[in-house]
Amino acid sequence: MIRGRCCRDMAVHSLVVALLMLLSVVQLRADNAPKEEEEDLGFFMPMAPEQKPEKLQRLVTIAKDIREKAQKQPEAVALAISAAACTLPPVPLERALRVIKDIPSAAQEHLPAAVDLLASIRELGTAAECLQHPNTPHGSPGPLSYIIAANLYECEAIMPFWILEVLRLALLLRNDPLLQQAYFHNVTTQTNFKSTASISIYESGSQDATVTWLRVAEALWTAAAIPNTVVINGVLTRQTLMDPFSGAFYKQHRIEYLASLRNAAMEPVYTSAPGTYDYVIFINDVFFCAPDMLRLAAFEGDIACGLDFEVWIGNKKGRVSGVTQRFLRRLMQSKTSSVETIVADDSVITWQTAVEHMSKVHVEEAARQAAADARVQAAKIKPRYEFYDTWVSRDIGGSPYGKTDPIARDYRTIDLLHRGLPIPAKCCWNGMVILNATHLARGLKFRSSLTVEGEYDISECSLFCEDYRRLGATNVVVDPSVRVSYLVWTKEFHGKLPGGVGAKVPWSLIQRSGALDELQSLWRDTKSCMKMTWVPLKKYAEEADLEKYRAVDLASVNYTDIFLEHLKHPSSTPSKPATCNLIMGPYGASYEGMAFDDLSLSAFGKNPITTITYSNTTELQSLQVEYGSKPGLSHGTPNATSTVTLSSDETIDHVIVYFSEKAVSGMLLTTSNGRNVSMGVIEPEHGSYAWATPCPGDADRAGKYRLISFAGTADKVVRSVTLVWTPKE
Repeated sequence: MIRGRCCRDMAVHSLVVALLMLLSVVQLRADNAPKEEEEDLGFFMPMAPEQKPEKLQRLVTIAKDIREKAQKQPEAVALAISAAACTLPPVPLERALRVIKDIPSAAQEHLPAAVDLLASIRELGTAAECLQHPNTPHGSPGPLSYIIAANLYECEAIMPFWILEVLRLALLLRNDPLLQQAYFHNVTTQTNFKSTASISIYESGSQDATVTWLRVAEALWTAAAIPNTVVINGVLTRQTLMDPFSGAFYKQHRIEYLASLRNAAMEPVYTSAPGTYDYVIFINDVFFCAPDMLRLAAFEGDIACGLDFEVWIGNKKGRVSGVTQRFLRRLMQSKTSSVETIVADDSVITWQTAVEHMSKVHVEEAARQAAADARVQAAKIKPRYEFYDTWVSRDIGGSPYGKTDPIARDYRTIDLLHRGLPIPAKCCWNGMVILNATHLARGLKFRSSLTVEGEYDISECSLFCEDYRRLGATNVVVDPSVRVSYLVWTKEFHGKLPGGVGAKVPWSLIQRSGALDELQSLWRDTKSCMKMTWVPLKKYAEEADLEKYRAVDLASVNYTDIFLEHLKHPSSTPSKPATCNLIMGPYGASYEGMAFDDLSLSAFGKNPITTITYSNTTELQSLQVEYGSKPGLSHGTPNATSTVTLSSDETIDHVIVYFSEKAVSGMLLTTSNGRNVSMGVIEPEHGSYAWATPCPGDADRAGKYRLISFAGTADKVVRSVTLVWTPKE
C-alpha cells in the first residue's frame, strides 16, 4: 500500500516543505530583528511551542489508544512505531519513507496513527540538533541486555524531545533494522544476535506537566514493546529527622536523599536475578542524542561518559545566582513559536495527513534552529559552553576536572583531549553514563558517605566510582565527542569548546587513530592506582566546597566492604536510654558572643523561673530571666521588651528553640498549665529548630521534667541558648 504511493507522497511532501519554508523565512526574519534582550540566557535558544493543556490531553488520549491497539496486535503496532521513529529528525523524511515503504500491511494499518503521535509529541517541544554520522556504531556491540534509568522532576520543557530520544535509543540498542537503515543509511548487513532494552523512570513531586508527559511516554513505550517501569508521583521525599540526643530537627542528608532516588530508579535491577542486565544507562534531564550512547556502549567499559555543558552569556551562568537551567527551559517555553501546531481530527488520520504533519515538524524545527543560529551570529555577546560536572569527574590521575584548558589535567591525556579522542578517567557521570551492571551482583547500591566511620562526605556518584574501583571495575572512559547539555544547543556545540575540548571526532577516525589501543594501555597501567582527590559538601550547606580538596587512598580503608556488611546486617532501632540528658543545647551560633549561665541564680532549681523578659526583631535581641525574686542579667540588647509571667505553681515543661547558624530566632514554651508562649520569631521554614526537652520525642517522658535555667552566648543579640532541666518531684 505504501510502496505504490511512495512517489506521490514524496511529491506532496516536497510541496508542503516549499510552502512551509516560505512561512518559516518570514518568521526567521522577524526573529532576527534587533532586540534588547541579547543578554537574556534564553534569547539564543530555539523557542518551544506552548504546551497547552488541551494538546497534552489529546496526546494522552491518542497514546493510550495506540497502546490499546497494541494489546490486540502487539507485533504490528510495535513495528509501526519503529517505522514512525524513522521519520523523526534528523533523518531526512524522504529517506525514511524509502526505508519504511515495504513494512508488512498489518503494520501499515497503524503507521499513520504512529507517525501522527510522534509528530504531535515532537512539535510541543524544542529539540537539540543531533548530527548524523553514518560510521557511528549502529547498535549494541553484542547480545546484551540494557536498562535505561532516570530520575525526573519538573522537566516538562525537555520531555517532548527526551521521550522520543529514549525511544530511539531503546530501539537502536535492540538493533532495530528499520531505524538502523534510516539513521545510518549505509547498513548493508544485519546483526545475527539479539539485544534487549528496557526503561525505568522514577518521578516524585513534580508540579508541572512532567507527570502528564510520563503518562504519554509510558503508553508509547509499552506500545513499542519496550518493557518499562514508570513510577509517577513517587512517595520518596526528603525527610525531616530529629537528633535523639539534642532534639534538633534537620533535613535528611542531601546525598542520602539523592541516593535513595537513584536506587528507586534502579529498583528493577536490584530485584532481578543477577545477570539479568548487562549495562545500566543513567540519563539526567538533559538534551542528548541517542546514537552518542552507542559510542559509549562500544567501549564496553565499566563506566563510560560523555561531557555535560552549561551555557554562559557574558558573566551570567545558568546554574548560579538563583537562575537554573530548569528555569531557563521554562523561559524558553514562555517565548513560544508564533506558528500554530497541527491538531488533526483523530478519527480521520490518513497517511497523507500524517506525513504532512511530520513534514511540518521537520520544517519548523529546522527554522527554529536556523533562527537561533542567526541570533548567535548577530549578537554582540556570544553564548559559550562550559563543562559542568567538576564535582564528580576525576582524570586518570585522580584529580578533579576543571573548567579551563585542559579540563582533564593529567599529562597522559591532555593531547587526547585536545584532539577530541576518548580519554581514560577514574570517575565520571556528566549527565549521561553507562555502567557495567555485572558489578552490582554483590549488592552494591548508591549511598551516602559513612561519615561515622570516617569516610569523606562526597556525592553519591563519586562514592559509586570509589565502590566500583574497589570492586575491580577500573575501566572508566570519557568520550569528548559525546556531549549533553541542560539547554538545547546551537551549531557551535559540535566544534571546539572551552576547556581544550576538541571538535567532535567520527568513530571511524577514533578506530584508525590508535586511541582505543592507547585507552586499553592506560587502563592497564593505572589499574592498581587507588588515589583520588575529592571535594566535600560545604558545612551547613547543600553544595560542594570547591575550595577544599582532600587526597583519598581507596585502599587504606575499604568503606565499600563496610557498606556491604551494613546491608547484610542492618542496625536495629536503638532502645530508649535509661536516663535523659538534662542539659539540652547549645542551639545557635557556635563561636560568637559572650557566655552567660544562670544556673547559680536558680540555685539549681530551688528558685523557679517566674518571669521572662525578651525583645526581638528578626532574631531574639535580648533575654532576661527572673528566678524566684532574683532577676538575672539582661543578655543582648533590650529594645521594646515583652514579659512572660508564670504563676506560682506553673512550670515550663516543653521548649522548641528556633535558630540559625548566627543567632537564636525565638522559642516556643509550653507550660504545665497547657499554655503556649511564643517568644521571638517562630518560622521553622526559615531556619533550624529543636525540641529542647529531655528525651525529645519520647511520649512516655513528656511532662516529667521542668526547665530550671538558661545559659548561652550573647552580644548585640542572643547568639545561642542552652537549657537546663530537672525531673519533677
